[in-house]
Amino acid sequence: MEVTFLGTAAATACPMVFCSCPMCSAAWKRGEKDLRRRSSALVDGDLIIDLGPDIMTAAFDFGADVRKIRVWLQTHAHSDHFDAGHLITRWTDYAPEGLRPLDLAASPETVRRMSERLSLEEPGASLEKAEWLERLKLRVHPLRHGDSAVLSGRLVTAVESAHDPGALLYVVSDSETAFLYATDTVRLTDRAMDLLKRFRLDLVAIDHTYGPGIRGGGHLNAEQAAEEIARLRSEGILKPEGLAFATHISHEGMPPHEELTEYARARGYGIAWDGLRIRLPLR
Repeated sequence: MEVTFLGTAAATACPMVFCSCPMCSAAWKRGEKDLRRRSSALVDGDLIIDLGPDIMTAAFDFGADVRKIRVWLQTHAHSDHFDAGHLITRWTDYAPEGLRPLDLAASPETVRRMSERLSLEEPGASLEKAEWLERLKLRVHPLRHGDSAVLSGRLVTAVESAHDPGALLYVVSDSETAFLYATDTVRLTDRAMDLLKRFRLDLVAIDHTYGPGIRGGGHLNAEQAAEEIARLRSEGILKPEGLAFATHISHEGMPPHEELTEYARARGYGIAWDGLRIRLPLR
């Protein structure tokens, strides 16, 4: 399994428009790992997690051929994670060629909210209407906490998120490896932990929206992310040799990438950057 981070920022990306904080200033000056698109991840080149607004620039920069995507996991319907403008281009009025069916997994609540956003692109469009699913060549797999689906040969398991009604985390697993994508959540719920005990994770990507000491709604800060990673290790869910990387990183209270990496390394995890590729299982 190969995991590519297409984006690692929170909703405002980095640098944020008009901001001159240390993190945003470093992004303007240094570029490279301090530049962050809105969060999204690609697995094996054909499974995407979150169809966000920045996936095309990421595809250009990191050589990700998005035409090969066959499976799409949507965590929730917030605009930094779902860009309805990308999806509506599958409609014949945009003259797309060579479309192949696409499998979407999301909670029913998320599908409903995605449909509301899609209808702003084209009145009447909906992911809850059979005629529109046919037009978009889309198959919807509604998932709730604990549900699993086999999609393109991988097991996808939905895990509840303490972020927004219907928001999900996902475990993507095959016969050798398991990857948890856990952005946009606060402390993992007891039900989430009980479900995750079924797995031995090789890789965790975890929400890290706020810097040390910063508190915000619906997300983890740096200390909390470190605590959740330590909890996954202590429960035997994350393998001893397994990797944990922070993603969904905002500018709030954050130092530039190099300094943030030093902070994280001392606490047993890493800081993901746009374009980071990880091959699993680890050798």
